[in-house]
Amino acid sequence: MKTLTVLLFFISQLTFSQYKDLKVDGTFKKWQKVTLSFTGDTFNESQEDNPFLNYRLNVVFKHKNKTYVVPGFYAADGNAAETSAKTGKVWQVRFMPDEVGTWTYQVSFRKGKNIAINDDINAGEPVAFDALKGAFEIANPDEGEKGRLQYKGDRYLHYAETNAPFLKGGTDSPENFLGYYEFDQTPDKHRYEPHAQDWKKGDPTWQNGKGKNIIGALNYLASKGMNSVYFLTMNVQGDGKDVWPWTDENERYRFDCSKLDQWELVFDHMDALGLMLHIVTQETENELLMDIGELGVQRKLYYRELIARFSHHLAITWNLGEENGPVHWSPKGQNDSDRKAMAKYIKTHDPYKNFVVLHTHSLPEEQDLYLNPLLGYPFLDGPSMQTHKPDLIHDITKKWINESQKSGRNWVVNQDEIGPADTGAKPDKDDPNHNDIRHRVLWANLMAGGAGVEWYFGYKFDHNDLNCEDWRSRDDVWNQTRYALDFFQKHLPFSEMQSADGLTENPNDFVFAKNNDTYAIYLPEVIETKINLFGSKNTFQVKWYNPRTGGDLQIGSVKTIEGGQKADIGFPPNKEKDWVALLSLKRNTKKGALKTKKEVVTLSALTDFEIEANQNKAVYYKDKPNGVFAINAADKGQRSKYAYATTRFNGVSGLYDLAFISMAENDGESEYLILKNGSVISEVTNPETDKAFEEARHNLGLVFIAEHDIIQIASKAVTNKKIPENDETAWSRGRWSRLILTPEGMVTKHMLQAETAFTEKDGVLEIEAENFHYNSKNGTNRTWIVKTAKEKTDQSKTASSNTYIEAFPDTRITHDDILITGDNFFPLPGVGGLVSYKINVSTAGRYYVWVSAYSNGTEDNGVHVGVNNTWPESGARMQWCKGKNKWTWSSAQRDPDNHCGTPKTIFLDLEEGTSILSFSMREDGFKMDRIILTKDVNFSPK
Repeated sequence: MKTLTVLLFFISQLTFSQYKDLKVDGTFKKWQKVTLSFTGDTFNESQEDNPFLNYRLNVVFKHKNKTYVVPGFYAADGNAAETSAKTGKVWQVRFMPDEVGTWTYQVSFRKGKNIAINDDINAGEPVAFDALKGAFEIANPDEGEKGRLQYKGDRYLHYAETNAPFLKGGTDSPENFLGYYEFDQTPDKHRYEPHAQDWKKGDPTWQNGKGKNIIGALNYLASKGMNSVYFLTMNVQGDGKDVWPWTDENERYRFDCSKLDQWELVFDHMDALGLMLHIVTQETENELLMDIGELGVQRKLYYRELIARFSHHLAITWNLGEENGPVHWSPKGQNDSDRKAMAKYIKTHDPYKNFVVLHTHSLPEEQDLYLNPLLGYPFLDGPSMQTHKPDLIHDITKKWINESQKSGRNWVVNQDEIGPADTGAKPDKDDPNHNDIRHRVLWANLMAGGAGVEWYFGYKFDHNDLNCEDWRSRDDVWNQTRYALDFFQKHLPFSEMQSADGLTENPNDFVFAKNNDTYAIYLPEVIETKINLFGSKNTFQVKWYNPRTGGDLQIGSVKTIEGGQKADIGFPPNKEKDWVALLSLKRNTKKGALKTKKEVVTLSALTDFEIEANQNKAVYYKDKPNGVFAINAADKGQRSKYAYATTRFNGVSGLYDLAFISMAENDGESEYLILKNGSVISEVTNPETDKAFEEARHNLGLVFIAEHDIIQIASKAVTNKKIPENDETAWSRGRWSRLILTPEGMVTKHMLQAETAFTEKDGVLEIEAENFHYNSKNGTNRTWIVKTAKEKTDQSKTASSNTYIEAFPDTRITHDDILITGDNFFPLPGVGGLVSYKINVSTAGRYYVWVSAYSNGTEDNGVHVGVNNTWPESGARMQWCKGKNKWTWSSAQRDPDNHCGTPKTIFLDLEEGTSILSFSMREDGFKMDRIILTKDVNFSPK
């Protein structure tokens, strides 16, 4: 260990008598801990002037444009792990540099009542070594160094140095791992004597050889290829009642310096072994122990000490609490505000922004209750799942991945505890093969896109969750976990893949896919399996992996399969138990240019979908006059069966807001399925109508669609028995025209955050139409263009500021010109080309919308208006009839009884603050000059 000692002889603001020394210790390499030790006045853990609460040490580290504010802690004599000291003069800061070169530091050390939890940098008064400055050099990292595990906004953590995605495999038991008898002031619960053999010369110990057993246990676990250990740092009043960081189990404001330094020796060794510290900060029995569950003095101080001492470690999960929240068997617990406050405090005070999760209860309804309000919360990175029934794990993992994607903040979904509680992962002697948990837990999570598994040990079996002494009791559990991780890490681009179970027709297998590139198919039992490779022109090689024994890929009965069809993958070398098929590219067709720009995509039935022919299903025909696919319901064999059409998505991967456009019919309310990769993502039914044909828009919400995903639309002809026809009643024909995919955030407040809003004043808001903030074709062939005086048109001469906008091109000028829905006519709001405006109102309420438009004839006189990507009926079909060939104001809505519209009926209900006002085309050629929003229903513009 290289040691740098800096002696400072005079410092600004300090007298010579106050001067003490500073040591900066470390190997001074990137991703290696640097410890700053300051020597000041003598303190004691139990003295009246509490050093943990009434003193605050922070050090600001800077490197070029990076700045870290790292909290420090009272360290007794600076060697308390060895001496068990409670008294001393040393304060320490532990820092993990993530850049090579010169790092500077500046010290803030201040005194004041409760200042440790006060974020005001000027609180209290400077004391002792406050304002010390210095610098040190950091060299390149060791070869093979991966760096810190970081949450980067997707489904997996990534190593900072290599950007490689991380999959977790480890232990959830014993939860009281730190209840080890050789830690100071710790009950004699765990000795880990079977692991004494695993300690190696040169490994850390303390106080003349203490700690060999717990270090040996970690050596064993790492030797099995595991990379994570789950443990509580506090279980006072909990199940184990043997772990706490304080000087006494009844203390909340003073910390045991020697015990925590001994923990640090163990955690340092975990870093060296590549084991994640899964730090669980409380359990359901004690979540009200500190500050009655709120974020008060005790809880903030507890978190600050944990962060100051341990946040520098390279692989950390901060778990807000085991089984958090009240349930019927534990009716008192923290609420949503408490959970959010904890997550925010940890995330904003941990200088390295380590991974933050919440451990769940075991039943889906309980998980929904506490996780749903946290979706999209910027300070939580995922759930730590507990699941009572292993059969549910695959679907639960998919659910929270999908729900978090839609919220705009992807969660990393780990399976950290399995039920039933009395069973968990049994010892090898009780379950030699582990067939059930291998299938329903391990592969179920990974093949759903989950980030990994930790194994809980049930209380009815030896070496259970509270008394496990020997991790060898589950030796084959670790083996099988390693085999799964090996397969994913060696053979799959898993961070680019997604669950796609519907690509095969087997109800029990798991499919994980990067469509048109790589497929993994986990078969719990070997049966004939065909995979849908629709639209692919590639050739795939087929190999097999044995999840029970690991090892190399093996050849089965089929070596290659061709894309473009449903292909039989063949069979593995034998048909015993479970196998995994790997389909990877053998021959790849020439790839097109990489697409990076997300655009609105409209998938038309007639031009983009292929009709599926199947004897057991209905079959579409092309109804070209209506621009739709339809089912021939006159053929009784086509009735009450789904017809299918298929396409492959060739846009950019991402979240899309889906809108499905069907055709409602008066003789039946047709039913529709929308599928992605063979799995249903939405089911819709047409509304009732008294018209023969009427377009209907179905908003399906946000869905993640990846490039090359297979999209299917299915519909069914039905009858409502209302319209007689021959000797029976008429049937609808399941008609539909298109699927519109709008990129998430296409028109959002965040997207327009840099724009200056048009502001309401005294209940009125005025906008020049050409001053839009956003303009989009919205997946159509029409756009809004700006016309100015340069065009020398009658409209520009008379328009306000001699400028207006027009829905262009204009191909339907007279009633005799052909009308093409979705091309030059858009009866549904939000479907045609868009212009949007950022607005701000100080008073919420109903605002009537007026537009100044120029209409030449009967076919360019309508538009729709909406707000925040919603299109209420009150904003649809804004209409002009009078005032032709001049700029004319209207706030009239067209309806079946009044095609010219009822005056003063177009309105929007606006919330206070910022919104996005949008207009979508109804008719091409529409010209718009000015817009007014007013709260006055009797207002008429001049």
